[in-house]
Amino acid sequence: MQTDDIKRLAAIYLQAFERLGVSSSKPRTRKLALNIQLAMSAHGRNYHNLDHVFSFVDPDDPICTLAAMYHDVVYYQVDQGFTPEILAIIIPYIYDLEGEFYISRNIQEKDHLIWMTLDIFNLKAGQKLTSVDALNEFLSALVLVRELGDLVEAKDLMRMIVCIEATIPFRGKNKAGLTPFEVMAKRLRKIARKYCSAPLKPHDIENTIKASVIFSNKDIGNFSEPDPARFLDNTWKLLPETNAALRDRDAYSIRAYRLALQKMRAFMMFVKPELVFNQFQGVPSDKEYRDMLDIASANIVIAREYLKVRLVAIAVLEALAQASGGDTPLSIFMGDLSDQAGNSPRIEDFLPEIQTPAWVDQAPIIRDLLEVGRASESNFDTRNSRLSLFVFKSLTPEGIDKVLGIAQEYFSGNIKPEAFLDQMDKPMVSAIARASASMVLMRRDKLIKFGSPN
Repeated sequence: MQTDDIKRLAAIYLQAFERLGVSSSKPRTRKLALNIQLAMSAHGRNYHNLDHVFSFVDPDDPICTLAAMYHDVVYYQVDQGFTPEILAIIIPYIYDLEGEFYISRNIQEKDHLIWMTLDIFNLKAGQKLTSVDALNEFLSALVLVRELGDLVEAKDLMRMIVCIEATIPFRGKNKAGLTPFEVMAKRLRKIARKYCSAPLKPHDIENTIKASVIFSNKDIGNFSEPDPARFLDNTWKLLPETNAALRDRDAYSIRAYRLALQKMRAFMMFVKPELVFNQFQGVPSDKEYRDMLDIASANIVIAREYLKVRLVAIAVLEALAQASGGDTPLSIFMGDLSDQAGNSPRIEDFLPEIQTPAWVDQAPIIRDLLEVGRASESNFDTRNSRLSLFVFKSLTPEGIDKVLGIAQEYFSGNIKPEAFLDQMDKPMVSAIARASASMVLMRRDKLIKFGSPN
């Protein structure tokens, strides 16, 4: 599989180079492909991996294709560092001071392409690289320049870097009311005049910005996925990327899982549909842009509601675990977390059947996501959640909102697990406690104390 990926990457490079009128030796092209393969296949890459790269490839657009190869090559938080190959490329230009990254003050004057990259990202030598300054995007562009700088013309590299800069997500208008793309359009002519052999004409600037808008929208295109199950499927792939504890399916704790859900829901509560996608001078068209925003808005609402139910369910389970002996791997309470569990017992096997109330059928998307599941399997969690479905059936929508508010107090440590459980719906807690007692036999006596519905 690794060899196949390297061959495919090398073929993409060669095709793009041919379209740009440049050539590269086979050994060098293979080395370029190998560096991408190693970086994008690092442990923890569930979403920002080679499949994501391949989804961008356009045989007719070498600029977009080569920008795609590099736009996520650095993902420091997910990779928990840099691969040796990537580190060797970027180390002359950054330094680490007590866990914070800074741009080197010793960049040579002749390193025109490095200075061009800094100018496109509006960064300066010696500046601290924070998340706001787009650590990953800037360093990814830096790798592209160092890898391709002696092959590709500066004007083409500039267009690729602009595409990578455009993937900095969820940026609104500045104080002057300008979008990031309008700001870039104003700055790009000066940058091109400074670093490119021939000045760019106004329509070249316009086309470069339009291409970067298309690129940025494609990078986050999951938000415009019409099928909520597929939208959540890709969203779920981000959980182990941003929560390293979840990468060991059989070992991560109930609390670690709850923290991951909390972070994801906090993000969904924060993100605004109008910040997801971008438009510049009619690209995309007004209709397409409105459709993208409408779908994104619907997906965000669905994700918020889905995660709300999931959080309430995991809160009850975490409280039962803490009250009966402390936090423990989620699989101890839930059972096998793979979708190929076979006949292995799972907690839902011991939950009682209850009638489906009207509010569940009035939210068919959430019901189906809980009962049937997301679009495909994941490597750390099951597709569906029958425990959450049981909670969804047990509590009214108003009841779920109330429980979530109490759960926040519990998560913050303001109330103890027993006090939290005491404020919950008694029959629901009783049923989950008895099901848990059937799964965790060593805690049965303590769990069964919560199993009385009275």
